[in-house]
Amino acid sequence: MVEITEEVVRLIMKEGYVVLVSTVDEKGVPNVSPRFVLDIIGKKELLFADAFRDKTFSNIRKWPKVSVAVLDRKSLSGFQLKGQAEKVTSKRLVDQAGARLKEHGLNEEPLRVWAFSVEEVSPFIPRGVTKFSPVSPYR
Repeated sequence: MVEITEEVVRLIMKEGYVVLVSTVDEKGVPNVSPRFVLDIIGKKELLFADAFRDKTFSNIRKWPKVSVAVLDRKSLSGFQLKGQAEKVTSKRLVDQAGARLKEHGLNEEPLRVWAFSVEEVSPFIPRGVTKFSPVSPYR
């Protein structure tokens, strides 16, 4: 596992804690889903919860490899995080995830809570951009 950099954290915050989470099912069919990052645990994990029935956690149970895209909508640059996800059973983290969902306007209790352990962080930069700095104009 690698640490999540301050630059990644600032971009997640700037974009309203919304990221895109990509998984695949047992047949290799991809799925992408917008998600709220509900917490950053120890600079190594992102906390997510499922408030709706969908494919994401079903895919994670079968194949825990996950990719998360954090995008600066203005500059179209950002980061891709790769790693593995696993179900969270800690009552404290489950309760915390439920409270954070409510802060984002989702009044459903989480069906599942899961943590994404970051193993790789890669910047992505649009063509023609010579300096990577997706959040520097907003510091």
